[in-house]
Amino acid sequence: MSPSHVFAPTYEEIKRRLMAGVWPSGFKLEAMQLAKDLGVSMSPVRDSLNRLMGERIVDAVAGQGFCVARLDEPSLRDLLDFNLELVRLAATPIAFTTAPAQGMDHASRTAAIFLSMAQGSGNKELSLAVGNLNDRLHAVRNLDSMILTDVTSEIDDLESALLSKARRSQLTDMLIRYHVRRKAKADQYLRLLVGTDRG
Repeated sequence: MSPSHVFAPTYEEIKRRLMAGVWPSGFKLEAMQLAKDLGVSMSPVRDSLNRLMGERIVDAVAGQGFCVARLDEPSLRDLLDFNLELVRLAATPIAFTTAPAQGMDHASRTAAIFLSMAQGSGNKELSLAVGNLNDRLHAVRNLDSMILTDVTSEIDDLESALLSKARRSQLTDMLIRYHVRRKAKADQYLRLLVGTDRG
């Protein structure tokens, strides 16, 4: 294992790029090129890619190396369904008492709201699962405003409902609408994620 002072920043930078959607879904990640770009040896890059594989943000293909986790429409819909089930479990009127930090981008703000809900449940496993899904769906959420309308007001409304201690049934309805909208456009998200609709 690489020394932590080298591994940690290498892992964080590769993960940041993956979550930002720098590389399209299925893109082959060349460890040697990454090491060169980051000014580190191959060891922390390989360690980082292995950890990211464990987090299911990166895939490994025998004989081919690592690539950005591949998504197809059914798997994207499954991720959205799973996220919905987890945040519905956490949807309580005591989920959180303060809004996430201002100035966050849309994807980070969405992640902060869902994670706050999970943490408010008091269930550590639920929080860990939602945190992982936040990471895996970050690049998808970055595309929301390119595909859907009113995404900012949608998140504003959800945050307001949580802060005002809305009824669980109201929160559940809002969460279902949020996820159904995205599932209906899964094909458009995928075209952008794999790069076929990028400039």
